[in-house]
Amino acid sequence: MNNVSQLPMRLIIIVCIGFLLSALIPSSESLEVLTSIITLVLIIMLLREDFGMETKSWLILALGTYSLGVFADLLDEIPELGNHKLLNNADDVFMHIGVFLMCFCFIKILHQRRTLIDSLNTQVTKARDLESVLSRQALQDELTGLLNRRSLFRRFDEMAVNHQRGMLAYIDIDNFKQVNDRLGHSLGDELLVIIANSLLKTVPLGSRSYRIGGDEFIVLLPSDDQQMCEEWISDLYDITTKTRKEYNIGISVGIAPYYPGNLSDPDSILTQADKAMYTNKNKEKA
Repeated sequence: MNNVSQLPMRLIIIVCIGFLLSALIPSSESLEVLTSIITLVLIIMLLREDFGMETKSWLILALGTYSLGVFADLLDEIPELGNHKLLNNADDVFMHIGVFLMCFCFIKILHQRRTLIDSLNTQVTKARDLESVLSRQALQDELTGLLNRRSLFRRFDEMAVNHQRGMLAYIDIDNFKQVNDRLGHSLGDELLVIIANSLLKTVPLGSRSYRIGGDEFIVLLPSDDQQMCEEWISDLYDITTKTRKEYNIGISVGIAPYYPGNLSDPDSILTQADKAMYTNKNKEKA
């Protein structure tokens, strides 16, 4: 990243304009002396700033040429040298070259600032994008793209604050271990993705789907309407018929209500839904 002076932008512009005016507009001798002293002091101050070696080299050259002009101007005041042709022209030439070099340095400083600002904006954008990705990864299941367990419990906190109610569905894939053993973990992962997509396609509007680990999924239904819940489960069974036959699996679903009175204890809601899911699993086996 480029080095850049800490001098305020407005000061740089004002000084640059001042240099040009001092070089182009005639002034009294006392004012010329004062301007020369201020200019030399400013160049020395600039040399203490961290511009980088290239800009600092130009400033040293500007200091040298401007100093020669000031020195020639002082010699020109000596009566014995007053009519010296070389001294009469040297002061103006060297001082104007020095002013030009200083303006050139200020242009480089402005360019450094612009480059630095652009670079910082790029870094800020990258940092924000990275923060967004990391935040999404922290709350999202990498395999299926569904929300994860951490996101589920965060959602419980939000619903508790807003006094929401609805139904929690606990979904488990029956015989999933046999799929991994028979077909391999690659096809097992493929099955998990298929089930996740089936959930996303069938859940009612406003629902949220989660994978909380292994072959276990959670769906938060936004309503405690039992009929709506049963219709969704029926749709889920219908859309997964081919998949269940192909992989020789089953799907068990357990339902538990959530409401302001139990949202402060999400583990109890999950336990209730888990028990209901195993009850349905045993019924299907029987």
